[in-house]
Amino acid sequence: MSKRRDPSPEFDLFIPALGDLPLRDQREVMERPFFSLQKRKRLKPIEYKSPDGEAWVRVQAIPDYGMATIWDADILIWAASTLNRMKQQGLNDLPRTLTTTPYDLLRAIKRSTGGRDYQELQAALLRLQTTSITTSIRATKRRQKAGFNWLDSWTFDTDADTEQPRGMTLTLSDWVYEGIVNEKSLLTMHPDYFLLSGGL
Repeated sequence: MSKRRDPSPEFDLFIPALGDLPLRDQREVMERPFFSLQKRKRLKPIEYKSPDGEAWVRVQAIPDYGMATIWDADILIWAASTLNRMKQQGLNDLPRTLTTTPYDLLRAIKRSTGGRDYQELQAALLRLQTTSITTSIRATKRRQKAGFNWLDSWTFDTDADTEQPRGMTLTLSDWVYEGIVNEKSLLTMHPDYFLLSGGL
């Protein structure tokens, strides 16, 4: 995807100020190698085992789309931050499906909003939906491992006449959703995180 940068230094009244939307991400996702760190398509699986052997992660991609990247994960950070804000506002039933517009999402994660950027956003959603993860993280005596994708589904609505993107939804997988609603697993992130241009 495109290099992380702030496309416009001007204040936008329609995007929550970062002070109003503190960035949050899941501790487990940040501690382990769940995402490709390269921008070119990666098909080679990620195999990880912790030094004590208790935690392991296997990430697989399908050839059509490749593996979800660390830049694609920005969408999940936006989702975690949005749900955390809803929780702080006192909403009891946090939704697993979030609704926004492609423009607002791109602006929130500090991306440009040209035609190619909307295409890259759809490609990121496809990678998040099709990347397959198996892990022992959050293992219990009854559940030794879990398998999931980052997103269960997503929609991208366009205007019938202009074919311009209008609205979108994304539905988080149970594993991702459970990690977000559990406050103990969330980490606060610096607002400049989205401005990083490298994977490391």
